Amino acid sequence: MKQLSYILFFCASLSLYGQQASIELDSSFIRIGEQTVLHVYFEYQNPKGNALIIWPEYDDALTKDIDIVDKTIDRDFLLDSASTTYLREQRLLITAFEEGKYTIPSQEIRLGDSLYYTNTAQLMVETVQVDTSKGIADIKPIYSVNYPFSERSKDWLNANWYWLTIIAALILAFCIYRYVKRRKPEVEEEVLEEIIPAHVIALDSLQKLLAGEEWKSPEKKVYYSDLTDTVRTYLENRFDIHAMEQTTREIITDLKHASISEVDKVYLRKILREADMVKFAKFTPSDEDAYAYILKSIDFVKRTKEKKNSGN
Repeated sequence: MKQLSYILFFCASLSLYGQQASIELDSSFIRIGEQTVLHVYFEYQNPKGNALIIWPEYDDALTKDIDIVDKTIDRDFLLDSASTTYLREQRLLITAFEEGKYTIPSQEIRLGDSLYYTNTAQLMVETVQVDTSKGIADIKPIYSVNYPFSERSKDWLNANWYWLTIIAALILAFCIYRYVKRRKPEVEEEVLEEIIPAHVIALDSLQKLLAGEEWKSPEKKVYYSDLTDTVRTYLENRFDIHAMEQTTREIITDLKHASISEVDKVYLRKILREADMVKFAKFTPSDEDAYAYILKSIDFVKRTKEKKNSGN
């Protein structure tokens, strides 16, 4: 209600004031350790919608005697759409731990090249009154309470019933599993896994890449990545080179001992190095070079595919 009344007050005084800044406390009197809210207000006009406001920056303390417990993000309220007048507010939850009267200093707010200063505020911090006439009382001794076993058991079950439910469900599931396993005869089924030749997998991937015409794209990073991943997978499946886990330099070193022609080794070195340049050095090759590499890759796979005894 206090914030609403403050906004209504601003609306009623639009014709009398332009930009103005102020601060206001929810309560000017607190006890040590109690908290109150400090409102920081700034009323300004923004007809062009480009007002640059620099708001005060707050750390953990407002002054050396007043601490900031929490703060909200400053936000705007539209007071008058005709004059595009706004009210910006931020709330600071403050406290103090020493008795006394403290002055909250004026806050500086910048609007463009102009500076505006709020009013000051007074915060009175009072101590808690202690009646010293009664003297110091002893600490009350610990006394036992009758807590029968039936109540302890009931409280324990209320606190741990879900664990008992989980254990019972697991035991029931195990019993059902054992029962079904004993009644159902075990039938070993021979699973025949079809092994697809490495060149079939590679050619299928390359043909899809060729049909997609991704070499024409101005962004060739994805194209070269797909192309070299296919080639790497083929080297791994066909020649037992761990190409997917190795760097280009390591692959080139392993190629020296592979049963691949020198022409093919030169081609592999070129495509792997150019792909690295595309992915890491932002190099953009021509469409012609990109198209030529996929044709060479297809030809490489066809020439080096594993020959079957049937003559295929």
